[in-house]
Amino acid sequence: MPIFDPQSQALIQNWDQTIENQVSIKRLVVAHAEDHQFINFADQISGMTSKLIIKAEKSDASLPGFLVKENITYSALPLEKELEPFLEALSQINGKHPIPSKHSLSEPLRQNLAKIDIPVQLKLYIALQCPHCPHVVRTVLPLALHCNAITLHIIDGSLFPETAQKEGVLSAPCLILDDDFRWTGSVSAEEIVNMITRRDPSQLSAGTLKTILEQGDASWIARQMIEKGKIFDGFIKLLLHDTWSVRLGAMVIVEELADTDPKLAASLCPILTDFFDKKDIPIQGDILYALGETGTMETKEWIQTKLPELKHPDLIDAATEALDTLASKNDDDPAQKGI
Repeated sequence: MPIFDPQSQALIQNWDQTIENQVSIKRLVVAHAEDHQFINFADQISGMTSKLIIKAEKSDASLPGFLVKENITYSALPLEKELEPFLEALSQINGKHPIPSKHSLSEPLRQNLAKIDIPVQLKLYIALQCPHCPHVVRTVLPLALHCNAITLHIIDGSLFPETAQKEGVLSAPCLILDDDFRWTGSVSAEEIVNMITRRDPSQLSAGTLKTILEQGDASWIARQMIEKGKIFDGFIKLLLHDTWSVRLGAMVIVEELADTDPKLAASLCPILTDFFDKKDIPIQGDILYALGETGTMETKEWIQTKLPELKHPDLIDAATEALDTLASKNDDDPAQKGI
C-alpha cells in the first residue's frame, strides 16, 4: 500500500529534479517490532527518486531509524508535513542547497555554535499529526547540521510510545537537552544554543559524559571534576554502568583522579561502598578495584569487614588485590601511614 499521498509524491519528484548529487543515508537495522515500517518507507521513497541511496546497516541502537548524518538520527517516518523538513535536511547535507532564509542561522548564532566543544545530546520527540512539530524540526536540524558536537535524535513518540513514556514525554513537540532540560512546544534556536553554551559541566548527563569518554577525552572529565572540586553525579553512573567497556573507561578517570587529586578521589569511596550490595558481581569487582585505587584507612577497614562475606572467587581476589594496592600506597607514601 502506498504511504505517500499525491502531494508528497510531487514533493519527492520535485526534490529529485532539483538536487544535483546523490545523497546516501543509512537505515539502522535493529531487532524491533517497528523495523518493517522503515523498510517499507525506504523501499517506497527509493522507488520514486534516483538521488537518495538508502543502505541498510546493523546497529546496536535501541530504535530503528535513518542515520541521515553521523550526528543526526531519524527514528521517525517523515511522512505528510514531516516530509518537507526531511528532504530539506537531505538537500543541505548534499551541500548544494542552502538552508531556506527563514530557517537560516544568524552569524552570531553560528559563532556561538562554533564555541561548543562539549558533546551535546538533543532528543526531539514529535508526533506525525502534530501541527507544530515540523517547525521545531526545522529549528533544530540546522543546529546539528552546522555543529558536529550536537547529536540529534528525532523520535516519533506516537510510533514509540514506550520510549516516550520512559522519558516522561507527555506531548509533542518535546525537545530534551542532555536527558535533563526540556522544552515543550515551540522554541527558538537562540534559546537552545544559549542553554547549551551555559551548561555547567557538573550537571552534564551520564549520556553526555559517556559520549565524551567514547571520544577518548577521559582526561577532560577528570580535569573538570578537579576544577569543580566534586565528583559529578553523571560520572558515578558511568562507574556503575551495566556495560563493561563504559566502566573500563571510567576507571581510567578514577586512576587519574587518584594520581592527581587523592582527596577528591577518596570522596568516591563512601558512594561506591553504599552501592556495593545493590550491584551484580562484575560491577562489584570493579567497585573493589576503584576502592583500591582511591581508598583511605576507612576504606581498608570496610574491605576487611566485607571480605569474609564474599563467596565468589573473583570478588575475593578483587578484594585481596584492593587491600594489597592500599598497602602498597601506604608503603610508598609516609603521609598515608595507618592505611
